[in-house]
Amino acid sequence: MSTASRPVSAPPGLPVPAVVPAPAVAPVADVAPVTTVAPVTAVAPVAAVAPVRRVRWRTVTAPGPPPCPAPALRGAKVLVFGGTPRLARAVRDALRAAGAEAHADDSGRWPVPGEAPDGLVDLGHADPFVPGEHHGYRRSLLRSVTALRACYPHWRREPDAHRLFYVAVTYLGGAMGYDAPGDAGTAGQPLGGIWAGLAKTVHREIANCNTRVVDTDPADLAELPRRITHELYRWGLFEVGYRAGRRRTLEAAPEDAGPPGPPLDTGDLVLLSGGGRGIGWRLARTLAARHGCRVVVTGRSPLPGPDDPCRVLDDEQFKAYEQSLWAQRRQGRGLAAVRAAVDSARRDRELVRHLDQARRAGLRISYTVCDVTDRDQTAALVARYGQAITAVVHNAGVDTPARLPKKSDDEFLSTVATKVDGFVNLFCAVRELPLKFFCNVGSLTGRLGGMVGQLDYAAANDGLARLGLWAQARVAFPVMTLCWPTWDRLGMVANFEATLRYMAALDVAEGLDLWTRELTAASRGEITYIGPLGRALGPLQSRGYRVSAALPGHRDLLSAVFHLGDLRTHLPHTAQEALFALDSAHAPVLNDVLVGGEPSLPVSLLLENAVRGAAWVQPEDYTPLALQSLRDVYVALPELRLRHGRIALRRSVTAGYADGRWTAHVRFHHADTGHEAARLCLVYRRADAPGEPHADDTDNTAAEAATAEATEAATAEATEAGTDAARRPPHPGTAGLPLRWSGLVLRGARWRAGPGDTYTAEVRETPAADLWVLPSWPVSTFPLTALENVFRRTAEHAPGAALTVRHVEVRGGIPAPAAPGAALLVRGSPGAGRWTVSAADGDNRALRLSGVTYRGDQR
Repeated sequence: MSTASRPVSAPPGLPVPAVVPAPAVAPVADVAPVTTVAPVTAVAPVAAVAPVRRVRWRTVTAPGPPPCPAPALRGAKVLVFGGTPRLARAVRDALRAAGAEAHADDSGRWPVPGEAPDGLVDLGHADPFVPGEHHGYRRSLLRSVTALRACYPHWRREPDAHRLFYVAVTYLGGAMGYDAPGDAGTAGQPLGGIWAGLAKTVHREIANCNTRVVDTDPADLAELPRRITHELYRWGLFEVGYRAGRRRTLEAAPEDAGPPGPPLDTGDLVLLSGGGRGIGWRLARTLAARHGCRVVVTGRSPLPGPDDPCRVLDDEQFKAYEQSLWAQRRQGRGLAAVRAAVDSARRDRELVRHLDQARRAGLRISYTVCDVTDRDQTAALVARYGQAITAVVHNAGVDTPARLPKKSDDEFLSTVATKVDGFVNLFCAVRELPLKFFCNVGSLTGRLGGMVGQLDYAAANDGLARLGLWAQARVAFPVMTLCWPTWDRLGMVANFEATLRYMAALDVAEGLDLWTRELTAASRGEITYIGPLGRALGPLQSRGYRVSAALPGHRDLLSAVFHLGDLRTHLPHTAQEALFALDSAHAPVLNDVLVGGEPSLPVSLLLENAVRGAAWVQPEDYTPLALQSLRDVYVALPELRLRHGRIALRRSVTAGYADGRWTAHVRFHHADTGHEAARLCLVYRRADAPGEPHADDTDNTAAEAATAEATEAATAEATEAGTDAARRPPHPGTAGLPLRWSGLVLRGARWRAGPGDTYTAEVRETPAADLWVLPSWPVSTFPLTALENVFRRTAEHAPGAALTVRHVEVRGGIPAPAAPGAALLVRGSPGAGRWTVSAADGDNRALRLSGVTYRGDQR
């Protein structure tokens, strides 16, 4: 069967998950109920700088896959490479037995020229880890890079979100290298972290490449082939491990730093690799100034001589010198060479200035040349200072962002070696010293995956973190790896603004305080500092980790993941299709609305899913967006009825710029019947731009103002009288109407009649916890209870089988109660089909609905 026609997800006849995607959502215990409304834009905007949260990652039990291979594996083309020849053959044979077209080739190349496999099973580097004799990983890593590079042009064009995969196997003990301190046997091959970091970043460059890292105990390899076949095409979590027969994954848990220990003082010497610039230099200055200790920073390049332009030129003269270097392009020198020369001159000038400033400030900071990737240079450096060294900070790093096809093998290896080999050389040289601490400077790119162009940098940092875990079990002094987000305009970042798409930056002063606190507390293990996730969070990455309460903004993140559903196709920045399924056992709100006497998905919840789903398709530059309006809403109510207590809708989103505005068209079809269930259009504005009235409102502003004024007067009069105005009698056509609301979950409003055909009510939004029977529940963008009362009152006026809304304008933001139990004000006219939902406390946020009506027969 060709790859174009082969089924790749749950084929017809297989059950759809009741609530999607439950495996990625961690239970959150003892969480107070929250109101059902959460402010949201297209994706929550992230400030340039934001506070961070300290978390550790721990292993937790994860549900195992079904006991048989996924049907989608049948006919899949799978390439197996790496590991040992015997293991590769065993995995290949297991895949073939499951129906896959599997080949094992240690070159990492698919045997048919011009084609690419559907997936790669990379058995990685299985050789025993011997520090100093560990460099065989380089050949294994380049084989992995070669395989991905060969698939890259084929996979980049694939819209199917299920078919493609890269699975990496690591040999870290079955618990991803994390386990009880002192368990020296947990990490048989700690370099597996390199492959874990690589795998978690592949989706940044190949949007629909599913990834999984399968960690195993080296003593349990006999079970690995079967486990791999069962993991394939059950996508979700990025990292799983098997130990003692149990499947595990990682979860973030908040944890404060320990109490401070003995501080550094004038008798200490801190060896800081790569500390002449960026955050390393800021730490060196901070330690020397606060504690009076001696700090030796290192780098690969010698200091410029006394006559070097970096020393003798002032700022204006140095700019002219740079221009002279760029002019060498006209003389035939290559662009790469000129850029390297300019960058080198800038680095030298920065280093000289730093050292001069430290000397004038009386700080005990010195610089020495040492390439920590060279074992002999590193050993000689440590021997020079000997017992005087009381602490080590491994900060050296290289980051040359470029997409994989444009990155050379040498660049890839250099980035990884600086972190990995640098650590091994430093650790081996100092492991017998009575250090106060050994601190690795890591990055969130290793833990969560890197940005576009950072496959190697993510691999380097995750490899470093796992090596730190391995080392801690072998020495008495503390070994810590601090995984930082981007620092505010400091460090190796080439494009700071681009990093904000991924996560807010860390304030430099805050970061230095946190860093020195970790050092003085003599922390151990991997410690992560994480801020609010940014707009570039992709759908595959969102499912890769358990969304625990430790993650900043976890509730909104959980809600976005919940409403994403089962992703089927994905064209970044253009289109997406997903299956969204719910059942009444997990969603009591599904029993609140009846269509033809049968429980039905509330229209308000359908709109919520549309907005959440559309938010996953963003502009290519990730412009911060805010929802401005919904237009041309059409809902076929019979198609929202549950069948056997559940409903599954296929949601499609197409988006792009129209008349200068980002616009998303959303359509729903019933997954079983294929009938259209709903359609609507969402229009966005820039989040930093003021809201604008929609053109449809220009002719009705005066009329609406008069209606609102009259409604407010009637409400005040009824309040003064101390009694509610009587409800208007129901429309004669509602007798036996098959549209009914129980009001048990989305509670019914008590309407006050005003002049003409106008009504007003104060509506208290239902707490989100009441809508769901889940260990951790999503919150909503829209005021569901208020909207449902609008639709209910409109149906009482004039029923029909299809609900249409011409326009929903968002003014000032989507209204939300100021506090749990607070009310929203709903007012309008069912006859005119015009309604307003606003905050009762005078907040300027409001929804203005027009053209709300039912039509069609009741079948």
